[in-house]
Amino acid sequence: MTSAVYFCVDGGGTRSRGRLTDPDGVTLASAVDGPCNPNTDCARAVASVMALWRRCAADAGHDPEDRAGITLAIGSAGLNVMRSRAAFVAACPPFGRILPINDGYAALIGAGGGKPCGMVAVGTGVTARRLLPDGTNFFRDGWGWTVGDRGGGAWIGLEAFRHALAVKDTVAPPWPLAESLIATLCGSESLDDLLANPNPERMASLTPFVLAAADAGDPVALGIRDRAVDHLVALACALRLADDDTLYFSGGLAVPLWPFLVERLGRPIAEPLADAMTGAYLLASGRAPAEVEVAA
Repeated sequence: MTSAVYFCVDGGGTRSRGRLTDPDGVTLASAVDGPCNPNTDCARAVASVMALWRRCAADAGHDPEDRAGITLAIGSAGLNVMRSRAAFVAACPPFGRILPINDGYAALIGAGGGKPCGMVAVGTGVTARRLLPDGTNFFRDGWGWTVGDRGGGAWIGLEAFRHALAVKDTVAPPWPLAESLIATLCGSESLDDLLANPNPERMASLTPFVLAAADAGDPVALGIRDRAVDHLVALACALRLADDDTLYFSGGLAVPLWPFLVERLGRPIAEPLADAMTGAYLLASGRAPAEVEVAA
């Protein structure tokens, strides 16, 4: 393999994906692993990346210890924090080149193929970004699950868990959603374990409970889903797109929330042209504008 081979990673709060591509972007191998957020757990993020690399290298018939000719282009949650970005690069075993990218920017480039557009990515976390005609970009949210990521999986799960605990404390009326969560999570051992080690992945794992309960008409779940959609719509509006600009929605929660987003936004939204790994490839190969953020 030569230095024109790219190992592209999309690191998320719940799972990570890797793809090995040739100079033309043709997939040589791909793999899936666990969480990859250097801002919440740098060691776990590095472990996920290396697990992806070993699987991709093995499938491509390449010695995984030979990384000198490989470009690692990684768009990952948490890489918007420069201290976490530097820590990840320092902790990661060496590659021929390491290009760390904010996960939202990699997703934005993949969504629009490197052309000006807007995008809201909603998975475990949330970010909204816009690529301007001059090649610069700006973002909204993406601040992390403890203070931001409003409307994402970790936020939805945390809202539901808070309500379940309020019901357990008898300060809120019981609803099926709360009863389901209490039965699943609020036994003494499970609750103690969750409180001792809360993280975005575990909170996001509660989201299917909420969406299923909302579909069944649970009023608390409906309220949480409605507030999540409100947050995402507000972020989309904050991108200040013109009527003829393309707005993409991407991420694991885009599909189940799609009809509510379309209704609330009152404008068309589009499915991404490609994923964040393709965005990482376009950036690493110089086929898209480099990551230059501006205040807007």
